[in-house]
Amino acid sequence: MSNGIKGIGCDIVSVCRVKRLMEKPRFLEKVYTSCEQAYCREHSACTAAGIWAAKEAVSKALGTGFSGFTVLDIELYHDPAGQPQVVLHNGAKAAAALRRIECLHVSISHETDRAMAFAVAE
Repeated sequence: MSNGIKGIGCDIVSVCRVKRLMEKPRFLEKVYTSCEQAYCREHSACTAAGIWAAKEAVSKALGTGFSGFTVLDIELYHDPAGQPQVVLHNGAKAAAALRRIECLHVSISHETDRAMAFAVAE
């Protein structure tokens, strides 16, 4: 059981910007894990933008931004019901442990031109 909220974060991303960036082969490799890349390819630029926004929101909820770790250290996947889940790796996992964060909750929403995400760290 957690000891309450230890951080929150939110972010908003332009879908058309992500769509343009997805045309560059290295973009997906720099921002998304291999599992996230596969998920983004199966879905749309809206989904990719939502995952990017979620990573940013989680970094803010950790209280660090991307200091001490990279965007690839935060991984998003969707459970069978479609709910986004967070897995932390390397420096992001260490940042969470340092702040005694036991659980991260993420909500992602998108429309045609914007994607946003909200994260709560407990």
